This record gives sequence, C-alpha cells and structure tokens, in this order.
Amino acid sequence: MKKRFLQKLVAVATATTLMGSMLTGCGSQETQGENTSTGQESTTEEDPFAFDSVSDVTFPLKEKLTLDVFVYAANTGGGTMQDNYVTDWIEEKTNIHLNFVYDVDGDEAKTKLNLVMTDPDSMPDIFLATRWSKAETALYAEQGLILPLDDYLKDATRWNELNEISPMRKGDLVLSDGHIYTYGGDGESFHNNYQNRVWIYKPWVDQLNDGKMPETTDELYDFLVEVKTQDPNGNGKNDEIPMSGYIGGWCSDPTVWLINAFVQCNNPLSNTNPTVGAGLTVKDGKVNYSVMTDEYKQALTFINKLYAEGLLDTQTFTQDSNQFAASLNNEEHLVAIHASGRNQADKATFNNGEDGDWENWEVLEPVAGPNGIRLAARDLNNYFSSALGIVSANCKYPEIAVALFDFLASEDGSHTQSEGPQGYAWDYVTEGTGLGGGTATYKVTKLTDDFDWTAAGFAKSYEHYSWPSDACIRTDNAEYRGQLLVENPKMNLEYILQQAAEKYQKYAPADDTLVPNIAFDTESAQKISEYSLTIGGYVNQATVQFITGDLNIDTDWDNYITTLKNMGVEDYLKIYQEQYDNYMANAAK
Repeated sequence: MKKRFLQKLVAVATATTLMGSMLTGCGSQETQGENTSTGQESTTEEDPFAFDSVSDVTFPLKEKLTLDVFVYAANTGGGTMQDNYVTDWIEEKTNIHLNFVYDVDGDEAKTKLNLVMTDPDSMPDIFLATRWSKAETALYAEQGLILPLDDYLKDATRWNELNEISPMRKGDLVLSDGHIYTYGGDGESFHNNYQNRVWIYKPWVDQLNDGKMPETTDELYDFLVEVKTQDPNGNGKNDEIPMSGYIGGWCSDPTVWLINAFVQCNNPLSNTNPTVGAGLTVKDGKVNYSVMTDEYKQALTFINKLYAEGLLDTQTFTQDSNQFAASLNNEEHLVAIHASGRNQADKATFNNGEDGDWENWEVLEPVAGPNGIRLAARDLNNYFSSALGIVSANCKYPEIAVALFDFLASEDGSHTQSEGPQGYAWDYVTEGTGLGGGTATYKVTKLTDDFDWTAAGFAKSYEHYSWPSDACIRTDNAEYRGQLLVENPKMNLEYILQQAAEKYQKYAPADDTLVPNIAFDTESAQKISEYSLTIGGYVNQATVQFITGDLNIDTDWDNYITTLKNMGVEDYLKIYQEQYDNYMANAAK
C-alpha cells in the first residue's frame, strides 16, 4: 500500500508542479530524544512509521509521531483543542502528538481554510473537521489535494463495524467519483429520524372520546369537530383550537404529519429555505416527486377541509413562535393537538423538573388515510457530518492517520472525546434504565467548571476537557445511544422523545423508498441548489395556498403541475435519478 500511495503522490505532484511538497509530507517524528524536521526520512535504517495497512498499525506507536491538524469546529471561538484533556489522552494512548496548527472558528476558519487549500505547501497532515459540503470535498479531491481512503478503510476494523451497524452509512460517504475521502461521523439521533410528530391533550381524549386515540383521518376529523363544538374547557365559549402549529419551528408544521396519511412525503414547509430533496421518494428504483401525485392532491383536499371548518388553526401559516406559545399555554386551555418535535406545552414547568400540565400531553401516532396509508415521515442520518477525518496529500503516513480515526471511533475514544476523563465525566455501568428502554451500559456525568484536576490525581488542570461535538469522530449510532443511563426517565427529555419515536418507527417507510444523502458533482450540486429554492419554494407556497383556499384544488391543480414542469421539474428529477443510480452503484461496491 505504501508503494501505491507514493505513486499517487508522484502523479499529483507532476500534475500540479508541487513535487516537493507532495512527496515530503508534514509528519514528523522524535527519535532518541531529537525532533526530526518535517518531511525528513527516519534516521533509522527502517522507518518505524511505515506500515503496509491500517490493520498493521498498533497503538501506542513505538516512537512518537507528530501530525499537523486542521480543525474547524463551530461555536468554539477557536483555540480549544491543543490545551485539552482529550488531546493529551490521545497522545498517551497512541503516542501521536496532534499539533493543531489550525484550530479556528467562524469566518476566520473559512478564510484560513481557503488560503490553506490554495497553498498546498501549507496543508496539514489531516483535516479533523472542515465543514465542507460533499461538492467542496469532491472539488479538492479532483485537484489531488486530499487522498481517497478506500484502500485504507478496507482494513479499518471499527469503520467496517460501524457500517454493519448502520447500513446506509458507507453509501453516504461515497462521493460521485466512487471514492471515499472522509472517515465520517456516526451521529444518529433516533428520535430525530421521526421528528414530524404531533401531541394530543389526553384529558380531552378521555372526556370526548372515551380515552380512544384517533387512528384514522375520519376519527381524527370527528375528534376535532367535538373539540370545536363541545366546549371541553368548560368556559362557555367557542374558543377551542382543535389543531395548531406554525411555520419555522422544530417540526411545528402539522402538514407533514397529515399528508403522510395519504402519501409518503417529507416536505416541511418553509418560507425562506426549502429542504433539499423534500418531497422526493423512490419506487422500484425510480425517483418520484410525491407533491405532484393525485394522493398529494387528496391530502391537500383533506387539510383544506380542516382549515375551512376551523379545525386547523387559521393562524398556522402566519403566526410566530410567541403567538403559538401564547395560545398553547393559555390558562383557559385552548389547544387539543399541536405539531412539534417535542411537546411545547408547559415547557417551563418541565424544564424546572416539576410536575405540571405537560404530563397531560401524549404523542399521537400517525393516522391511516382513506386508502390505508399510515406513515411516519422519516429523516435521514447525516454520516458525512462536518466532513470528518480527511487525509491531505501531504500526509506521509496515511495508514497511521486512518488508524487514528479508527481509534477515535472506539467506545473509549468516543466517550472521552465527547465527555472527558473516564471515571469523572463518564463511565461504564451494568445496570439501570437505558435511553432505549433496555439495560444501560454507560453513564455520563458532566464535569463542573470547578472540577479540581490535581485533587483527582491529574498532572495538570485543563480549561477544556472535551472536544466540540462536530469535531468528534465517534461511535454515536442509535443502538449505542440507546444504552445511555437515564437516571429519571419521567423527567428526561431525551428519553421521552425516544419513546415517542419508537411509536412512530412502527410506521416508518422502507429504506429503499428513501432518497439518500446523494453526493452531487459540482455542476449538478449547483443546479440542485437552484431547483430546491425555486421549485421547492413554489411547492411550499402553492401548498399553503391550496390549504387556505387562495388556490382552488379542483380548478388550479393542473396549472400547478404545468408551472412545475415549466420551472424545470423534469430536469430536476433527471439529475436526481442519474445521481441516485450512481449512488446505488457505488454503495454496492
């Protein structure tokens, strides 16, 4: 593998007239107490850092190796990685000194990173996190500035284990040229896979419906009518709001939940930033746009009926979060059902750890439509994350770099990066309730600012004891997250949302119907971005207008379809189909 690596470097150097910088690399070593300068060969007869494969690398290394690192972690202010417990712990365990020559944040990070990539001589050995898009990563790969990791990752034990646990992970990391350039993240938040939820006020279900939750659109309609007409809050006024929500919150738009009783669709409404790929599904290998189907039209007809009869809050598409919260938390109690990723009622009491009205709300499972469709909108995990774990073409020892990434993704490495020292910030356990409802295997105890490092037996004190979450290469899949100890399930928001998501998982669409996080080439990425704004924006606008009656579903639907075609929807779908086919072919390799 070393020979193949050197051949790649020679080719890149010749093409870019950067022979010197590409062949020397940035890795440095300390031999017999002396620090060999960057790029020099080992002074010993046999290079102690030369390995044929990642699986041959054993930590700690026999001699200390320094790797220069770039990291762009958001919201840190920069400068948090070098004087950090985690960095020292990694050095102790691996004998690798991570020299964070670039540890920056915000606009400074973007500027510095751009400068680095235009001056290959200044590139570090590894990029821990860059926040590049897939298109940006592909561009630097085309220029030969970063290495394809395919051959190295084949022998990376933990990487392959993570791919087995999460079958869609590897495909998410393959770029349009068929190669992998990032080790990738593993951040799976199970409850966020099913975050388009609604919550129902249980006392009114008991009062009006003998405790039976609505399970069909007909039953939902009947319940909403009862709320509207039966004065369940008993104040003698017709002021109840059967169903509410608002645009712009955490899945506080009720339309997604309602539409999935008619057709599979994940198109959260937005006034400013339509979701890329929203409304797209796959059937028999073909990419479809569900917002153009007869079933979508049928869904809008139903929601329009709710809106016209005052069963869906007429302020849903115009109110802001403050107005929504005011009606939801009115002392008279007004709302029966509201959309949100979490229950938004009586949040202050819950956040204070107190009993209160929040306990009267339960998540309402998806309902079945007239054709038997009963789905939960499903969101994909993003394994590409912040473009985690990239090896530059300057790196002299890519096998060691990838082995380091694999070490970080171990259980010990994952916890330590995220939390800090074992025994103080986290530890393994053998009992207690886990987040997923089973037996916990580990617990987390956040360190306080006044933690006494020296009293705890550490050689020095640290201002920073963990790495920023978006710069961590770690195990964080849903299965493992589910093993986190929950001390008080009743008052633990993560546990409550986990239980809610488990109810929705029963109605999850099949994996092969989901459009994955496709890696587009540069030209296609630009087109998709433009189409997402224009076509996606028009779909959202028309959806609201059909619901409110500003557009007539019967007379204006054909014009809606024609407008989408005139805007280039067929080209939009063609690009997605081509890249989807490419994705599937690469993922199968």
